[in-house]
Amino acid sequence: MAVKLKVASFFSGIGGFDLGFENAGMKVVFQCEINSFCQTVLKKHWPKIKIAKDINSLQSCDIPPAEVWCGGFPCQDLSLANQGKRKGLEGERSGLFYKIAEMLEGKLPRWVVLENVPGLLNSHEGKDFQILLQRLDELGYCISWRVLDAKYFGTPQRRRRVFIVGSLGTVGSAEVLFGGEAPEIASRQGCGKRDEISASTRKGSEAANTFAIQHATIGRKHTAGPQAKGYRNDGEAYTLDSRGSGDAVCKANGSFGIRETTGVPQELDSCRYRAVGNAVNVNVIEWLGRKIIKVDKIFYP
Repeated sequence: MAVKLKVASFFSGIGGFDLGFENAGMKVVFQCEINSFCQTVLKKHWPKIKIAKDINSLQSCDIPPAEVWCGGFPCQDLSLANQGKRKGLEGERSGLFYKIAEMLEGKLPRWVVLENVPGLLNSHEGKDFQILLQRLDELGYCISWRVLDAKYFGTPQRRRRVFIVGSLGTVGSAEVLFGGEAPEIASRQGCGKRDEISASTRKGSEAANTFAIQHATIGRKHTAGPQAKGYRNDGEAYTLDSRGSGDAVCKANGSFGIRETTGVPQELDSCRYRAVGNAVNVNVIEWLGRKIIKVDKIFYP
C-alpha cells in the first residue's frame, strides 16, 4: 500500500482544504483555526486531530511531519470588495502570510498550497504578490500560480480564487497547475457540469438537491450585479456572502421571484453563512490533490 501524503492545514475554516485533499488520497495530521464555530465543525469531522487555535502562538516545532502545507490565509486586506481601503500584506489579517513563511523556514515541507482572492495579484500594484513570491523563492520553492473558478469543477457557483503551489527544489508546481489533464472547461458561461441536471429538474422537478443562499432584496435578476445572491438566469450562482447577510436558502431550480422551502430551519445562523462564504471549494482542492500526488511520485521518488 502506498504511503499517503500527510497534510498540515492552516486557516482551516470548516475544512475545505482538508476534505478535498483527503478525497484525493491524502491524510490530514494537523489543523489550525481560530474561529470557535469552525473549530466545532472540524472537531466533528476530524475528532482525532488536535486543533491549534492561534497561528501566532505556533512555532515550526509544533507542526507534525507533513509533506503538504496548505491554507487560505485571510483575504480581508486584499479583497477588491475593500477597494481603496486595502492594506494588503501590511494588514493585520492578510499579513499572517508572513507567519506561514516564518514557520515554513523551520520545516520546509515538499509542497505548499496557498489560496486567496484574485485581488492578491494587484494589491499595491502587484507589489504584495511580488513580496509573496520572493519570500517563497528565498525558501527554495518553485512557485506557480493560477486563477481557478469553482464553476468549472462541478460547482454551480462563480468563485474565482488564485491558487499558489510551491514545490521544494523542483519544478513540480508547474506540472501540477499546468501539466497533464486540464480541468473540464465549460463551453460557455454558466454551463459547467450543472448542465448535467436534467431539463425537468431545471423546470421545477422536486428532485433538485442543490441549493443556493439568496438575499432578501437583491439577486432576483441575473442583471443584479456582482454582489447578487442565488442562481442567475443562466444557471450559475454568484459567490456566497461571507458576511452572513444571506437570509433565504433556495432550490437550484427555483425562480428568483418565488423562493421555495428547502426544509432548512429558519434559525440557520449567520455563523454558518459566513463559514460557507469563506470556505475553499472542495472540488478544486481534490483536483489539485490528485495532481500533487501524481507529480510527487515523479519528483520525490
